[in-house]
Parts: sequence; C-alpha cells; structure tokens
Amino acid sequence: MFEQGKYIYCVYKEQSFSKAADKLFISQPSLSATIKKAEEKIGCPIFDRTQKPVWLTPFGVEYIQALERVYSIEEQLRNMISNIKALESGELSIGGSNLSIPYFLPKVISQFSKTYPNIQLSIYEMNTLEAQHFLNAGKLDLVITNQPVDERKYEQIVANEEQLLLVVPKDFEVNKKQKEKQLTVEDVQKKITQIPHEMCVPLSVFANIPFVMLRQENYLRKCTDILFEEFDVFPRIILEVPQSALAYNFASLGVGATIISNVLIEKTEKNRTLCFYKIDSAHTSRKSFIYYRKNSFVTPAMNEFVNMCLHQRAPNI
Repeated sequence: MFEQGKYIYCVYKEQSFSKAADKLFISQPSLSATIKKAEEKIGCPIFDRTQKPVWLTPFGVEYIQALERVYSIEEQLRNMISNIKALESGELSIGGSNLSIPYFLPKVISQFSKTYPNIQLSIYEMNTLEAQHFLNAGKLDLVITNQPVDERKYEQIVANEEQLLLVVPKDFEVNKKQKEKQLTVEDVQKKITQIPHEMCVPLSVFANIPFVMLRQENYLRKCTDILFEEFDVFPRIILEVPQSALAYNFASLGVGATIISNVLIEKTEKNRTLCFYKIDSAHTSRKSFIYYRKNSFVTPAMNEFVNMCLHQRAPNI
C-alpha cells in the first residue's frame, strides 16, 4: 500500500504533479501514471484532480496521516540503529561461572559500564549447562566459562589462561619438607608462568593429607580428578563444597588442602595461613573462554565487551 509512498507524499507536499515531478527528476506524465496505478491497486483515489492546487480526497487525508506514521516509525528505527552502532543504547546479558564473574570480569564490567553507560548490562552467575540453556533460548548474549563447548554450535574465544595450584594449610607437617618449593603470593600473582620445573611438586607427596574438594558436577572438580589420577593418588576427601572460594576459605582455616585457580588467589589479600605449590603436571593449565551462538547476530555491544576482555587477558596467551 505504501510502495509508491514517496511519490504520493511529494505531490501532497508540492500540491502539484508538475512541481513534484521536477523535484523527483522524473517526467510529469510518468509520475501521474505511477500514482494512478497506485490508486487503482489500493482501490481508492488519493488526490482530487478537479481542484487547483491538487488536494487530497477524504481517503487521501487518512492515507497521508498513515504514511507519516510509517515515516516516523522508520525514523525511530534508523535512530535506534545509529544509537546501537554508536553504543548509545542497547542491552548486553552475560552469564558466567562463580569464578569468572567475581574474579575475572569485575574490571571489564567496570570499564564497559563507564565507557558505555547507556548500555543496560545484566550479569548472571550460573554453571555452564545453565548458561548454554539460556544462551540457546536467546536470554544471554555471551557466556564466560572454563569448560570447553561444542565448537560446531558456538564461537569460542580464549579470554584468559590460568594455573591450578595446590593450596595447603601452613601447619600441615608435609610442608616442612617442601619449603624450597613453596610459592609466595607475589609468585602466584606475577610470575606463575615463569616458575621453573624444578620448583614444581608431584601430588603424590601430599597423598596422605585431607582435602577439601569441589562437588562432582563442578568442572574444576573434573580437572582435579584428572590430576590425582595422573599421580595415582586417591585423595582423602573430608569435605565437598560448591565453589572454589569456599574451598579456599576452608583451607585457610586449616580444614584441608585444596586445588584452585591462581585467578582466585590473585584477587585475594595476602594469606599467611597457607602454602602455595605449582603442581608438576601439564594438566594444571586451563583456559577461560568467551562464547556465543554461531551464526547469531553479534551486536556492537557484544563485540566491544569481547575486545575489552581480550585486552586485559594474560600477556602469555
């Protein structure tokens, strides 16, 4: 109904077929024929050609009002597109694990919010399976997790690399024979990738001490199980907890040793009740990933957030 709207609207504005034709750079007969065909297709005349200047029929008045509403909606959409491209408006929803949300993302979230205050940012803490469900349902734009996902379904970007470290309460007897291999918090925070192989410890040395472990459904637990299997160690588990931060706190209280990411230790204050060790295994290195659905539209907000994450990632990646 509005296919020839620009021609009709120009005649309405100029109140003349000839003036409108000049403005549209077409001939007057061609313009008249185009509008006549449009009126025949619609089924009602838009212009009363018996009047000078040309004016609208009662239906024509309604048509022009409707056309102006259409133009107004189009203008709103153009402005919205412009604002989205300029990151002046929009939404961004991110899901992440209980490690990535509080320890990896805060700096990026703060920077993004300050740079683009008009983007509504929503952050959700959840496990990878839940995050996938919400991502597939269109309720999340990005997911950040340590667990690799199906690359046939998702675009996966390495955001960070971390090291799994052994954390042992300081008063445990086993520490006395491992003093030379103990790491400082500064080592963990700044030089963890530079620790030489001779400073690493085998898990078998710690086979007889109690451990605080994450629950079976946690991906970090799966990683630690692989480490224990590698050293043929069956850990004496005295407590299972849902989050790394809890395991770290219980270790600080002397309940048992645990294995956690250096990212968690980097973001905590110096702890004088614990000993830190780098484990002698290639399985201690793991990556954090940002991912989103393949073949989905990547908004400017998504793209900028990913770039900020990549900008702050570890320099050795």
